[in-house]
Amino acid sequence: MRFKKYTTQAELAAFLRELAEAVENGGTGEFECVDAFSKMKIGVRNEYGRLRLKVRVETPATCTPGYEGTEARPDYETLKKRMKSSFRMLVSMIHDGQTPPAEAVESFLADSGLMVTYPGYGDEFYESYSRCCAAFKEAFESGDVARMHEAVDNLVHEKGRCHAKYA
Repeated sequence: MRFKKYTTQAELAAFLRELAEAVENGGTGEFECVDAFSKMKIGVRNEYGRLRLKVRVETPATCTPGYEGTEARPDYETLKKRMKSSFRMLVSMIHDGQTPPAEAVESFLADSGLMVTYPGYGDEFYESYSRCCAAFKEAFESGDVARMHEAVDNLVHEKGRCHAKYA
């Protein structure tokens, strides 16, 4: 969902209430799938007595009209950007002694499995990286934060080795 429009303060307030309701309980129409957002950006600027409202909400592909049930294989750069987001969260939470959400771990491991199928981006590192991912998965499933810490540090090391040559 993406739009820009000029509005009044009363209309802005009603819009924000409707958006909050959609985030909390699911929405319909222009607010469909807002509750499943991955990123939301709202900007409001007062311009000569009118408010310019600018909204951008990113939702999963499954919420896109015309979605057929199969996601296309992402290009390598899109995949790496997605992995960067989940990996940052994993490293940060584990280094803080917290267990990351299963959804973030599953997303990162699935993306890692997909990444190693792209030829020409560090093929010689893929096998050792995959072993590190398997060790991380086992550590996560055990619930042992110390093991997760060691495993995620190994992933950071493997990432550094590959990116030193290919990034």
